Amino acid sequence: MLTVTEPALERLARRLVRKEAGDDVALRFMRREGGWTLHLDHESAGDMAFTHDGRKVLLLDEAVSRAMADMTLDTRKSGRRSRLKLCHNERCGD
Repeated sequence: MLTVTEPALERLARRLVRKEAGDDVALRFMRREGGWTLHLDHESAGDMAFTHDGRKVLLLDEAVSRAMADMTLDTRKSGRRSRLKLCHNERCGD
């Protein structure tokens, strides 16, 4: 299962606020050429949902959940801001 750190959940929640997303909308990881991307979406049956302060902030369908089973979503400093960082568990310290 994807591991999502508390700082990453907070960052996702702030992104939803910035995008003025409704309470029934969360971010969903989707595979694209060259990696992963986040899109606004509604929860579907079978989704895995991650919450922050009672709000769903991240959704994964079954296929994405399996593909990300050995990954961690965290944050890293980039200048004055923090950015999301997705890494394989064995390489997260890099």
